[in-house]
Amino acid sequence: MTTISRSLFVVALAFAGCADSEGGGDIAETPLSGKVGGQTWTFQVGATDAFLSEDGDFFAALYAASFTPCTDIEPTGPHLLVAVPKQPGTYNLSLMRNITFVVGDSDNLISLDGEIVIDSVTATAVTGGLRTRRDDGNDVNGQFELTICSDRP
Repeated sequence: MTTISRSLFVVALAFAGCADSEGGGDIAETPLSGKVGGQTWTFQVGATDAFLSEDGDFFAALYAASFTPCTDIEPTGPHLLVAVPKQPGTYNLSLMRNITFVVGDSDNLISLDGEIVIDSVTATAVTGGLRTRRDDGNDVNGQFELTICSDRP
């Protein structure tokens, strides 16, 4: 009986650990915001990169600063690099589809916890939402719209 109780306790701990690591919760209906690099961060503009995009995902950069998408000039400062699916649906983050919090010249913090929901993909834009949490200083949740740059270097 003791062995069974211990086994059930270990299984319960494993499930509790999984629930915490996923970050839990729904994607907020508000604009994408939170913290990046410990700083308050609110999404303004994002765009895909045709050269780095793959068959199933767009490579996208999301910034808290305004700029003209699909140009060679992007803002500096904390931002997100995201593997954005090309098809509508709900996608869990993983090693192959993750989010990177770029917080400095050499600080790239990868998050595997959370999800991305793609609502629509057109020839010019992707809309959806995401939530992810790496730690207290890198945690975002909300909605976004990205410009698709088909010929961007």
